[in-house]
Amino acid sequence: MKKVLIISPSSDEQKMIEEVAQHHNPGGLSVETTASFGQDSDWWLVNMPDALIVCLPDDDLLQGYYFTKLRRDIPRTQPIIFLCKTISAALMQISMNFGKVRMIKTPVEEFSLYRALIDLFREFEPGQQQSHPRYLTDQSVEILSDFRDGKIVARMKNLSMSGAYFESAQRDFELVTGDFVKMSVGIGQPPKQYVFDAKVVWVKPQQTPGVVGYGITFIDKEEVYNNLLKNI
Repeated sequence: MKKVLIISPSSDEQKMIEEVAQHHNPGGLSVETTASFGQDSDWWLVNMPDALIVCLPDDDLLQGYYFTKLRRDIPRTQPIIFLCKTISAALMQISMNFGKVRMIKTPVEEFSLYRALIDLFREFEPGQQQSHPRYLTDQSVEILSDFRDGKIVARMKNLSMSGAYFESAQRDFELVTGDFVKMSVGIGQPPKQYVFDAKVVWVKPQQTPGVVGYGITFIDKEEVYNNLLKNI
C-alpha cells in the first residue's frame, strides 16, 4: 500500500484522491491530510511517505516558510506534488532540489491529481531518473512541420525544461519518432502565439480510441521552457 501525505488546510484533496482510487485501485492508497508543516528532519527520515502533496499558500511570507522548510528538512529523495496558483521562480528553484516533482496549477480536477500520483510512483530504470520537474497543464497547441502540409491540433498535458507531452485524435499527417516539428502555443492575456522547435522522441496510442500521445524534446530547452512558463 502506498502512503500519501497531504499538507493542506482542508481535506478536499484527500477526498478527491480517495474517490478516484476506490474505482481504480481500492485499498492501494493510504491518504492522510495535515495542516501542520512543522515536522523536523528526523521525522521525515523515519516517516517519509511514498508521495508528499504540498498545497502552497498564497501568502508570500508563509510560502517563504514552506520553501525554507522544504530546503532544510525534506529529503531530496522525497517524491513531491506541488499544488499552486502560479509557478514562481522560487518554486522552480526549490523543485530542482528533488528527484521526482510534479507541479499542478489549481484548481485541479480529481483524475488529474490521481494520475499525477500514479506517475510519481513509477520507478525509473537505472540511468533514467527524471532530470527535470514537470508542470501538468491542459493547454491547446498546434503541431506543424516544415516537411508536410497541415497541422495537428492537440492538448499539451505536461511540460518540463527538456520537453513536453501532448495528446491528439486529429492528425493531418502522421508523426514518427525522430521527426522534427514546431509546437505553436498561445500564451498570455490577450493570447500571443509562440512557436518552438522540437523533436519527437516517442509515439504511443492511448486507451481512448483514436487518441495518440507524443513525447517531444525541445531543441533549445531553457529558452522554450522560460517562455512557456512566463504567462501560462
